[in-house]
Amino acid sequence: MKIGVLSDTHVPDVIPNVPPRVLELLQGVDIIFHVGDICELSLLQQLEPIAQTFAVYGDQDSAEVKKYLQEKQRLEFAGRSVGLIHGIQAWEGDWFTRTLYRLSRARRLNALHAYVLREFPDVDVIVFGHSHQPYVKMHGSVLLFNPGSVIPPLGQSGSIGMLEITQNSITGKIIPL
Repeated sequence: MKIGVLSDTHVPDVIPNVPPRVLELLQGVDIIFHVGDICELSLLQQLEPIAQTFAVYGDQDSAEVKKYLQEKQRLEFAGRSVGLIHGIQAWEGDWFTRTLYRLSRARRLNALHAYVLREFPDVDVIVFGHSHQPYVKMHGSVLLFNPGSVIPPLGQSGSIGMLEITQNSITGKIIPL
């Protein structure tokens, strides 16, 4: 099963439309995941004709998106369990905690990884977003997968992700745009 993975598209709040390259790359996938900061439901309506789309909301999503989607989802494919979450909650806390996270990128990313692992202690892969930083790494027996953002961070290109899930394995790759 081939799964296209998006996060932090911010359409139309930051960019007016999904770049055509993204839609090209998604052709032929079996499923699409979007892990938040979709911003408008029209984006999901654009993805649905390509493949069945599963999505969760992020902190920048409109009230309409938040009403329609869940904060997190647990899904099963090919006998494998998948957790979907945006991840903003990782950085919530008291003033001191939030300040530490703002001062250190490494602390932010470590907090995000620890948070998503706590939210889904019994899955094979956790797909998350929020940081706009691509990430593919095993944490024990769990693959943490962040496709990055369609919106390019300073000095980098935007990205999406592809997951391949079978009964025997889960692999993920980041595709620069």
